[in-house]
Amino acid sequence: MFIGGEKYTPSHAETFDVVNPATGELIESVSAASFDDVEKAVCSCAAAFKPWSRKSYAERAAVLSGISAVLKQKNNLEKLAVLLTKEQGKPLFESRREIEGVIGVIDYFTGLSSSFHTDFFENKNNQSYSFTLKKPLGVCVSVLPWNMPALILSWQTIPALLTGNTCLVKPSSICPLTVLELAVLFHHAGLPPGVFNVVTGSGGKIGKQLASSPDIHKISFTGSVDAGRSLGAEAAKYGKRITLELGGSDAMIVCDDADVRGCASKAVQAKFFNGGQACISPKRVFVFESVFDEFVQTVLESVSKIRLGNGLSEETSMGPLSSAGGQNQMIEWTASAKTEGSKILAGGSVPKGDEFKDGYFFEPTVITNVSPFSRLLKEEIFGPIMIINPVKDLDEAISEANKSDFGLGASVWTNDMRRAKKGFEELEAGIVWVNQHTKVLPELPFGGIKNSGFGRVNGYEALNDYLETKTVVFKF
Repeated sequence: MFIGGEKYTPSHAETFDVVNPATGELIESVSAASFDDVEKAVCSCAAAFKPWSRKSYAERAAVLSGISAVLKQKNNLEKLAVLLTKEQGKPLFESRREIEGVIGVIDYFTGLSSSFHTDFFENKNNQSYSFTLKKPLGVCVSVLPWNMPALILSWQTIPALLTGNTCLVKPSSICPLTVLELAVLFHHAGLPPGVFNVVTGSGGKIGKQLASSPDIHKISFTGSVDAGRSLGAEAAKYGKRITLELGGSDAMIVCDDADVRGCASKAVQAKFFNGGQACISPKRVFVFESVFDEFVQTVLESVSKIRLGNGLSEETSMGPLSSAGGQNQMIEWTASAKTEGSKILAGGSVPKGDEFKDGYFFEPTVITNVSPFSRLLKEEIFGPIMIINPVKDLDEAISEANKSDFGLGASVWTNDMRRAKKGFEELEAGIVWVNQHTKVLPELPFGGIKNSGFGRVNGYEALNDYLETKTVVFKF
């Protein structure tokens, strides 16, 4: 844990193990926070709030810019990337890109104007004037997932810190080490003690305590639907602000006028990035019948070039699943596909060989002709399984895409502006791409609808989520 500007090891003996998913080897045993540990972290954040919030916007931006400068140092970036790959499994080039993404988020927000939008009114009837002020909320909690812990940490905490709040972070028990190392670097770069604390352990145990604490004013959560709903219900009891990002089952629509081969290649990149363990990866691909065979053939050619292996090897293009549970889910999904009569055209198994025997690997898998009633199309497949189904036209594609209970992202691939417009207007998703997928920029609001949650991160608007509006009315 990291509390009050220093690494904190409680006196009690309860710990959990963090293992390398490529080898099964123990990386480190980490302390699991008790009720008192969490309370200590909350109190530390609460005590640091007033002095941090009283600093000017420019002063806080300067501290965060200093953090960016520290992360840009090659030795720090590489150290974080290696640690992330060890605990999460993704290839090194993806880990480096994730840390660079953190830097990008910091640089974007610190580059914004230091003036918050406020309103001024004159009431001539009673000769009074009024205006609004923006004030930070207080202690903000960030509950992180294991798939992109560093990047999502930056989405949730940098706007909070910039606007004068303090942050208490709860990383996933699968991947807590990179977050803990970031906390140390943040502090050494100039973030005052208590402004950024980290507690580790079970979210089921810690979440309820965080939701009920009177010193906590906002919770940002990224994770499963069930866990998010449970935390949201608990937070609602105490009137907490909450942002939920609960995953997705993104649809990708390929029209017959698209660059089919280029589209297929990009689809493979988007789908199998991070081993398919990304909320916005295209999990359901709907391709016009007239180009279906060409698209599938190109996908299979691209998938055959994926090099599965330990993420620490520069030759690896896809690493293991992050946990044994994730690997078991992939085995279960492919078994369901076989039972339902779907066609498994590539992968579908745990790879054989000495380099795979102790890790949580699963082959990149392509499945076609999946029944519209299959659970493979209704639930979120969080791993390296791509589903491709033929459709007659854009109307059918949009209809099939919108049948999902999720609504995070979607994409339409076409060179016809009319089709593109129909897609981004009618697809039920928080973000719709045209001729690309998975592109998330810090300047653009990001979040979902339906079971994908509510609220947004990123973009200038995100700053307002960490500010309270106070109205002042005066008359002389």
